[in-house]
Amino acid sequence: MAALPGWRGLMLRRQAFMDRSHRVDISGLLAGSRQLMMVADEVRLEPFEGLAFPEPVKVELELHQADRMLVVEGAVDARIRGRCDGCLEEVDLAVHVEVSERLDPARGRDVDPFGESNVLAGARLDLADLAQQSVLSSLPMGLRCGSECRGLCAACGANRNTGECSCQPA
Repeated sequence: MAALPGWRGLMLRRQAFMDRSHRVDISGLLAGSRQLMMVADEVRLEPFEGLAFPEPVKVELELHQADRMLVVEGAVDARIRGRCDGCLEEVDLAVHVEVSERLDPARGRDVDPFGESNVLAGARLDLADLAQQSVLSSLPMGLRCGSECRGLCAACGANRNTGECSCQPA
C-alpha cells in the first residue's frame, strides 16, 4: 500500500498503539493531528460456526479521515479450516479480502452495536472484529472442497468424490 502523495505517513508498531485485544487508538487521527496511519498486525480469530482459523490472520490497513468518516483500506489474509458442506471432508482454504470501508465514529459499537461502524468503540478500531467480519462476509454460504464436489450418496452416505457406491441411482 503506497501512501498518497503529499500525505505524511505514520507507521506505528503494534506495541505503541494497541492493547492486547488488538484495538487501534485512532483518537489522534480523528482529531486531525495525523493524516495517514498504517497498520500491520497479525490477529488471532475465534472459531465461528464450524470454521476455524488455525493461524493468525494478517491485517494490513491504511487509515485516514475524510468528511468526518474513518476511511479504512487494505487487505486481510486468512487461512480457514472447516468441513465441506457436500462431502464432509476437511477443507483448508486461503482467503484474501480487500477492505474498503467508510466508518462513522459517531455511530460506533456503543451507539449502534449492529450497525456498519460496530468495529469502532469510542476512539478505538477493533482489528480482530474488523478482520473477522471482513473474512466471514467474503465467504460463500456453504464451504466446499471444490467446484466439482459430488457430495455424499443419499442412500449409503459414501463420499462420491472417491468413487461410485453400489447403490442404485435415484
